[in-house]
Amino acid sequence: MKNSIKLSILLAVALLITALSTLASAADYPWNFTSDPAGSMAAFMGIGLAICAIIIIIPLIISILVAIWLYKDAEKRGKEGIIWVVLLIIASIFLSFLGLLIVVVVWFVIRPPIGGVAGKVERKCPNCGRAIPEDARSCPYCSKKFEE
Repeated sequence: MKNSIKLSILLAVALLITALSTLASAADYPWNFTSDPAGSMAAFMGIGLAICAIIIIIPLIISILVAIWLYKDAEKRGKEGIIWVVLLIIASIFLSFLGLLIVVVVWFVIRPPIGGVAGKVERKCPNCGRAIPEDARSCPYCSKKFEE
């Protein structure tokens, strides 16, 4: 998965460089629609591509990468990652980039520690040393029975 993220970032940078170079070359172009209409329209299309890349494609790639990270982080912390991704998509549809930021900030505020829910008390088995629930009468791993 790390290679696909690197490839996405590389693609976004290449697209941004192409868009900016198109804008730079269009700035030097003589905008004379009467003598060279085809060239002028090509420059116009280049500017349209540059604007499309800057305004639509790059934020879309950023949103996809944030959604992937949010899903993995939620799953790693014992929460339903798909719910957070759906919430991110809905907030991004209605509030655009601000919605994405709001969901990420809310996730940073309420996310539990890695491995489960905050405040969940667990004890260790005296025989094997693994974490077991506080109310367990025997270890689910080594079957050691506990005194009551």
